[in-house]
Amino acid sequence: MKQMPQAESIKSRKEFEHFFKMHFDDMVRYAMKFVHRTDVASDIVQEAFVKLWELRERILVTVSIKAYLYKIIYNLSLNYIEQLKVHTQHHESMYSELIEMEVDYYKEEKSLLQEERMDLLRKMLRELPKGCYEVIDLSRFQGLKTKEIAHKLDVPVRTIETRIYRCITKLKELVRYA
Repeated sequence: MKQMPQAESIKSRKEFEHFFKMHFDDMVRYAMKFVHRTDVASDIVQEAFVKLWELRERILVTVSIKAYLYKIIYNLSLNYIEQLKVHTQHHESMYSELIEMEVDYYKEEKSLLQEERMDLLRKMLRELPKGCYEVIDLSRFQGLKTKEIAHKLDVPVRTIETRIYRCITKLKELVRYA
């Protein structure tokens, strides 16, 4: 008749400390296979030993304490990896949101600056003689070509070209002193 394996246990604190010292480094190397960081692997192994110590009177280990500890380390390592994934996804999500917020902020900031510049430009254009403002408005803001402006105002094309040149020159002077 085959005998059942006897349950292993750690009976004293001294036995536990001895077991800890003998197997700690091997257990850390094992955990490193999963977590790839010595500090994390060391923490996991320490946590596994704490669990073993806390449960020492309630658990019945039928294989070996070492095998039982390896299983705890395996499970703790998987838990760490899972938490790391969630943490990383959360940070990536937050980073994406921050990037979007920053882009939106700069879009709004840029459009506000553009709006301010356009307001300043329109104010300067209003300071130009009436003919200049009208020609620049039709040319630059409404996108009409010189011939179209000439036809609309019923003046020669050369006159429109001269007005545009003079208006831009005056506008440059206004901008320089603004």
